[in-house]
Amino acid sequence: MKLFLPLALLLLTILPRSASAGDDSTQTVRFFPGTKLFRPFTADALSHNISVSRIIDNRDWIGTIGASVPLLTVHPPGEAELQLSVAVTTFNRLIKPPGLTVYTIDYKIDIPVDFRKGDLALRIALGHYSCHFADDGIEIVGKRSIQSTKDDLWMGITYEMPSLGGHVYAAGYYFYNNYPMRDARWQFQGGLEAGNLPLTDFARAYAAIDVKLKQEVHWGTTRSFQVGFHLFQGDRYGLRVAYTLRQGYDERGQFFDRTEDANIFSVFIDL
Repeated sequence: MKLFLPLALLLLTILPRSASAGDDSTQTVRFFPGTKLFRPFTADALSHNISVSRIIDNRDWIGTIGASVPLLTVHPPGEAELQLSVAVTTFNRLIKPPGLTVYTIDYKIDIPVDFRKGDLALRIALGHYSCHFADDGIEIVGKRSIQSTKDDLWMGITYEMPSLGGHVYAAGYYFYNNYPMRDARWQFQGGLEAGNLPLTDFARAYAAIDVKLKQEVHWGTTRSFQVGFHLFQGDRYGLRVAYTLRQGYDERGQFFDRTEDANIFSVFIDL
């Protein structure tokens, strides 16, 4: 996470001038703003949110607890905006029944800086992703635990497309620390959210696609196809229910080289 220092210094050079803002022609700063500048990767299995998912094909459940929180937004002169955020989520895979047993626990942290002008938004972020078996997880699945840790610098772009009823996005990741695949440095991602057809005053139907191209599995892919409903959607918060067909390589680090096709029903709280 040492690469975060240059980004923090960049913001510190902006803030002193922002504090003296006195009219619309100078910069202003808003702390904990109510609007996010960068659109989410909706169907991405590693998006930051709170969710409960049932894998229809087996006894597994997925539980996530997390959020993406904008810390401050800088408004330079003109229409552009700059935003610093922090996002943290833990991802748990559970088996039920009998009882409820957690067998994998994964942690993801992102510290992004976003720039937005009009329909276009750019992001540069530092990320960390570590994956672990729970205490009894190894016995449950009969696997050998591996060290699975990724530290990355990544860049993304989103573009609003009213004709599509949503947005498209693309991202590239450079893993400067990747275990156990030390030489697998790259990952690319693309996708979209479309439709957003109003059904009632509080409900919209949507569809989303996410595809990841991974060097660590010889450029194999993870593909997610999702349809669902946005409910009570606000600028920062919202409820979703969705069905996802996920195919290709597993997103959990302990199973990174294993493929899994899954039909998943989920309830999301987007924060």
